[in-house]
Amino acid sequence: MGAYQVLIVGAGFAGSEAAYRLAQRGVRVGLLTQSLDSVMMPFLPPTPPFPPGSLLEGAYDPQDPRVWAFHARAKYLLEGEPRLHLFQATATGLLLEGERAVGVTTWEGPSVRAERVVLAVGSFLGSTLRMGAVEEEAGRLSEASYPDLFAHLQELGFRFQVREGEVPETPSTPGYRVRYHAFLPEEWEEATFRLRRLGGLYAVGLCVREGPYALMSQEGLRLAEHLLHELG
Repeated sequence: MGAYQVLIVGAGFAGSEAAYRLAQRGVRVGLLTQSLDSVMMPFLPPTPPFPPGSLLEGAYDPQDPRVWAFHARAKYLLEGEPRLHLFQATATGLLLEGERAVGVTTWEGPSVRAERVVLAVGSFLGSTLRMGAVEEEAGRLSEASYPDLFAHLQELGFRFQVREGEVPETPSTPGYRVRYHAFLPEEWEEATFRLRRLGGLYAVGLCVREGPYALMSQEGLRLAEHLLHELG
């Protein structure tokens, strides 16, 4: 049907974990991120325990807990998978054929097609970041939101709830709050990760449920196992 068997939009903990496991099992995966400099970038250093055999576990080094170093190791492992294509683009909407998602449109112009599409967009749907008196459309510090994708999902009838998250101040970054939208529980099937309104469309991570890094990693692995079963 398309260039990829699975296209994952968002390279945070859940999306990256799912892409890594699928590629290891022989699936052609596209992993789309708005910034290659923020692939699997934590707010704070991850701390064990981690899911055994996970990308999270593989990228963790207790001798070097710096968040940038963790990101670099995770990105290196992702780029080393021959069936995984990690690339930078901004998704603006879904490509549809009838009642099925078959890819995404991008701000850059080219569309990306796949047999199955996963939204792993974290806190980036309709998001607003507040830091003191400053307010901007961002899902985390210096990372833009997905306003076009969010508007398109609303046009398709998807319903959302508002959530808020707080990132504490660190020696290198200021603290801030993010207000964002997540799919309502009725839109999402927890057992299959499917978004009910369209075929071929799934969601994982903060855009459907909250949790720490280890849980997001575990959810990515669970999604990968479900898709492997579907793909046969």
